[in-house]
Formats: sequence, C-alpha cells, structure tokens
Amino acid sequence: MFFIKIKGIDVKETLAALKTKEGRREFCKKHKEIILYLVFGVGTTIISMVSYYLCRVIFPNEESVPKWLAWIFNITSHFGIESNTALPVIISWFLSVTFAFLTNRTYVFNSTANTAGKFLVEALKLYASRIATLVVDLLIMFLLVDLPGIHNVIYEFCAKVFSNVIVLILNYILSKIFVFRMKKPKKK
Repeated sequence: MFFIKIKGIDVKETLAALKTKEGRREFCKKHKEIILYLVFGVGTTIISMVSYYLCRVIFPNEESVPKWLAWIFNITSHFGIESNTALPVIISWFLSVTFAFLTNRTYVFNSTANTAGKFLVEALKLYASRIATLVVDLLIMFLLVDLPGIHNVIYEFCAKVFSNVIVLILNYILSKIFVFRMKKPKKK
C-alpha cells in the first residue's frame, strides 16, 4: 500500500502508532493544538449553523426584521439583489466568533495575556481577522444562495457547511500567525 509523508509525518508509521494506547497518547500530545482547534472548531461550527438557521426562521423576510437591523438584511440591495442570508450570517458570525475567541485563547493557543489591555488587544486582533473571514462567508453565501436564487433548505445547508469549512481553515491560519502567535524566546 502506498503511503505518503505529510509535512514530515510518515502516515504509515502514524497509523501504526495510533493502534496502541501509548501511540495515541503521544499523537495527541504532539498535535494537541490542532486537535483542540478542531474540537472547538466543531463547537464553533455548531453555534454558527444553529444560530444561522434560527435567524432564518425568526427573520424569514424583510418585514420580520426589527428596524434597527433592517440595514443588515438589505446589505446586498446596493448590488440590485435581495439577500436573505446577510443578517443570519452576521448574527451567527458574532456568536461563533465570541465562542471561538474565549475557547481558542484559553485552551487552544494557551494565551498568556494576563492584563485587561493585552486581553483587549487579542480580542481586537481576533475580531479584525474574523471580519476578513466574515466577508468570505458573506461572499460564499451570496454567490451560492442569493445570486442564483436557490433557497432550498438542503442546498443552503450544504452551502453553509462548505462556507464554514473554508472559514475554519482561514481562521486557524489567521489565529496562528496574527492573533495568538507565541513570542519566540530571545537567544542569549
């Protein structure tokens, strides 16, 4: 059987090691950050998906949206197209990003920010980086659902899952290099 090396990891050796309790323990220890990111990423995705669909049920059309949120609902009207997905995407984004920030800083990246100022800087960096992926999420949902006018529940669910996978990958990269990057110890 053909096995490859991915980023210096021999897949055949790794699969063999995972067969033993000690091998699994060592694998988890070595890849703790990515495993925790995926676990909390699933939680973030669940929050995103559930809140998205709750918003779609609560705000199915422009008439159901409170006046102070109407501008979000009609965000795509500037392009001559009505969007039913913009408001649910933005609300689900806010809820899922807040969850991701709290779990990622504490459990995934083990943030050492111990003052209110440092905490605020991390939060601002995370929200700023996630605004970029919010735009990606809005664009994907707009292109896959609103633009073609396909509002089938199953199709929309698949589009949202696809969007969340792309966003999850981008969020990890941005969190790793921009938000929670560890400072390298100074050489003496």
